[in-house]
Amino acid sequence: MFDEYYINADTLLITPVGKNKTKIHDVNGTYIVKKPVFEVVDISCQYYGSSYSGRYIGAKKLLDMDYKLPIIVDEVKEIVIFPTCSPKSEDCCWICVNNVDNYEKSKKHSKVKFVNNSIFEIKVSLNSLENQIMRATMLLMRLKRRKNQSKKIG
Repeated sequence: MFDEYYINADTLLITPVGKNKTKIHDVNGTYIVKKPVFEVVDISCQYYGSSYSGRYIGAKKLLDMDYKLPIIVDEVKEIVIFPTCSPKSEDCCWICVNNVDNYEKSKKHSKVKFVNNSIFEIKVSLNSLENQIMRATMLLMRLKRRKNQSKKIG
């Protein structure tokens, strides 16, 4: 069990384990962190120079939306995560769009296959999952476009 974990390029999925623990799935294994999911997300944003609130405001501006927004955790490595439901919900999981390889409908929910071939069943409808992946991909695309435009301006 860990006291800290910072979301990084190897992160796949972040899930709650009760109220005060989080399970982190990444390409190297699974870890338990002694913090709630939202705190892991916020601390990771702070580690890369912002906060969840700042990342949320930035995503809201880039996407012109304000519900279940994906966020850019790390601008330099272009790491984008998205919530499976309201981030304030104790059941909220976060998925790193950078590492999603494929997804499909399961009997009741959705299955997500990641780049390391691990597969997880997520308690979200396929339609909602597709919508969230689309939003996260759009955020990543707009981030890349802005970064390229700023290179031309400067």
